[in-house]
Amino acid sequence: MKSVIRNVVVMAVFFVVVLAGSRAWAVVDIEGRYWFTDLNATAKVSSGGVLGTDIDLANDLGIDDKKNFFDGRITLELGKHRIRYGFAPLKWSGSKTLTSSVTFNGQTYSASARVDTDVKLDYHRLAYEYDFIDTLDNRLGVIFEAKYFSGDARLAATSLGLDENKTLRAPIPTIGVAGQVGLPFLFSVGGEVTGITLGKKAYLYDAEAGVNIKPAPFVVISAGYRVFKLHLEDSDNKGDFTLKGPYVMLRADF
Repeated sequence: MKSVIRNVVVMAVFFVVVLAGSRAWAVVDIEGRYWFTDLNATAKVSSGGVLGTDIDLANDLGIDDKKNFFDGRITLELGKHRIRYGFAPLKWSGSKTLTSSVTFNGQTYSASARVDTDVKLDYHRLAYEYDFIDTLDNRLGVIFEAKYFSGDARLAATSLGLDENKTLRAPIPTIGVAGQVGLPFLFSVGGEVTGITLGKKAYLYDAEAGVNIKPAPFVVISAGYRVFKLHLEDSDNKGDFTLKGPYVMLRADF
C-alpha cells in the first residue's frame, strides 16, 4: 500500500510540471476549517491468541466523544486540474473506573480498575481532481485521493501495572466526486464524497456539503456538515469509527 502514496505523489508532481508550462492560470487556495465533531467508535483488539473485547470508547473508557478539531488544506488549481493536500490531527482522551473487565491487545483490565485512555489519529490526504465542468462558480469533477492514517491507542491502568499501546499505519486509496453550484448574491453550494469499499469487512467514506459566500474577490467563507466513517474487520480484530458534525471554513485564494 505504500506504493499508493508514492504513485499519487508522482502523479501530483507530473501534473505540476506539465501544467505549469501550459497557459493554465495557477491559483493557490489555503483554507482552515474548524470541525465540531461527535464521535461514535468501537474497537476489538486481539493479540497472541487472546481474544479482545468489543470496547465502546465513550461508554466503556470515558472518552470525550464531543470535541472540536482543526483541519488545514492547501490546493493548487491549474485550469480544470486541482492538486490538494489536507491534514487533520485528531486526539481524544478519557479516564474511567471500569464497570466490567475488558481485554485489549492481549491484556485484561479487570472491573473496578481505573483506566486512562489516549487515542491519536493523524489524517493525511493527497488528492488529484479533474473538473469536467468548470464555468464561473459551477463545477463538477472526479477525485482520486490517497488517504494515510497514523494513529495510536493507549490504555493504562496503574493499579494493575498495565500499559498497552496499539499502533495503526494505513494508506488507503479512494475515489470520489466533487461539485459546486453558483447561486445569486455571491453564494454557492457544494460538496464532495470520497471513499472505497471491500464489502462488509472494510469500507471508508468521507463526505461533506456546505454553503459558501464570497464577501471579497479572494476570500470564501463556508458552513456545512461532514461525515467520516471507517470500518475494518480482520480475523479477531475489528474497528468501527464514525466522526460527524458541522464545520466552518475560511479560504484565501492567491
